Amino acid sequence: MAPTRKQDEPRSKKPTLGLTIRDIVISSGLFALFATFFARGGRFVPDLPKPSRLVDMKVVNEASTETCGLAPHDGHPVIVEMLYSSDKQAWIDEAATRFAKICPKIQIKAIAAGGIEGADSILKGEVKPTIWSPADDLVVRYLDGRWRESHGRSPIDITKQVSLARSPLVILIWEDRLEVLEAILEKSKSGEGLWMDAMCPGVPRDPQDLEEMALEHMVPGTWSDWYGSVVPAAFPQQPAPAARRVDKKSQRAYIAPFPTADDMKRWGRAKFEHPSPTRSAEGLEALYLMAYDYALPPNDRPTALKERIKQALGEPAKEGVVVRGDLAEADFARSFQERREPFQRWLKRCEAGAPPPTPSAPLLTDAIFDLGASRYDAVVTQEQLVFTVLQQFEKHADVMAELRVVYPRPTLVNEHPVVIFDDGTLTAEQRTAAEKWITFLRGPEMQKLAVKQGLRPASPELKLRSIEDSENPFFRFRRYGVEIDAPFVEAPRLDGKFVNELVRAWRDATGRH
Repeated sequence: MAPTRKQDEPRSKKPTLGLTIRDIVISSGLFALFATFFARGGRFVPDLPKPSRLVDMKVVNEASTETCGLAPHDGHPVIVEMLYSSDKQAWIDEAATRFAKICPKIQIKAIAAGGIEGADSILKGEVKPTIWSPADDLVVRYLDGRWRESHGRSPIDITKQVSLARSPLVILIWEDRLEVLEAILEKSKSGEGLWMDAMCPGVPRDPQDLEEMALEHMVPGTWSDWYGSVVPAAFPQQPAPAARRVDKKSQRAYIAPFPTADDMKRWGRAKFEHPSPTRSAEGLEALYLMAYDYALPPNDRPTALKERIKQALGEPAKEGVVVRGDLAEADFARSFQERREPFQRWLKRCEAGAPPPTPSAPLLTDAIFDLGASRYDAVVTQEQLVFTVLQQFEKHADVMAELRVVYPRPTLVNEHPVVIFDDGTLTAEQRTAAEKWITFLRGPEMQKLAVKQGLRPASPELKLRSIEDSENPFFRFRRYGVEIDAPFVEAPRLDGKFVNELVRAWRDATGRH
């Protein structure tokens, strides 16, 4: 009888090919892991993108350092706060986007604001920019003068301002009104300048009895009275040849009939409008030019200045020529002080009863297109702002009267100056970053971009004619009166104290702020 095995005796181990579920899972995981390992060339760290063989990284880094400066010592981006005039918002926004890609260590915080409105925000402490760029130098002078009155030392150095772009002050006017205006100015013997004649026709130089005049009557005169006061009665029947036009449907040239007396009666009051002088640079400039005409009429200006202007107008056309009015500075300042009170009365008689002025030039420029000739005969604006309106106008040209761009003499050229704001807290890194940003805006690529946005280049090396026609609004809209080579005749520019006094005169005359 075979002996039986004890219960606690271990069983013999037999070889087997069977795998448990746990074995299968572990094996699969190991297989996948090794497959990944070898697929990546024996490295578990994923590959980083390889630098392009077409890019020299040393050159790129050197270019970045030249454009952006050295990296901040604490590793954080340097913030540059820029307060700028809203009329160049499209350009600044696009430039800031491009700059951020090139110089991520400099962060641009751009805030758009009106000219005088922006200056007042700085004065009130509502904003403290690193750099400030209003539309015009007059606004810089305004802030400088106001700051010195209340704080002493100014945080901006006017002598170190540089131009970012240029844009002259222009008048956008309906063509039939322009024909009548030209006829009036040709026949007028008043001796006053364009800015007095056009902005306040029918208003006497020294108005009396204003206390007895109703406020609603303190507005410019009518077209029919204005025309009738300077043009003989027979002139409407025998007008000078009108400007040659092109019929919109047939495309044939023809001589348009001169507006009749009935047409002028229907036009009613002469409505040449400017933006608010206390909120926009363009409104301040219009007021400034009205004061220049009033205080120093064309015939009273220095002979040397008249000769300078005559010579410039007689020379071959050359892009970018500006005839400065500095020869008349002393005479203008002296004469205004002598005539300040009658000027304020004249201004009150002209504008106190008019509707409140539009806050900004962009809004006013759009309004002449949106509301038409029944509300505006002409508006004072910047050249760059007319291009958007003319682009809209082209879409409806077959059902609308023509608009024209006029370059008045004298005018003011908006240099879009930029100044660094230093109240004693500006760091060296902030100043360097601000200077790099300014240099970037003045560089060739950003200047070309400015031209596409309707601004003239600040750099004398870049010419409007060098920009391709398809991207150049100055060529596209020449048939509306846009000029490329005509010289600009500027009024003299007085100091901030004068600008502040002029703003106060307007406020006192109109009761507006």
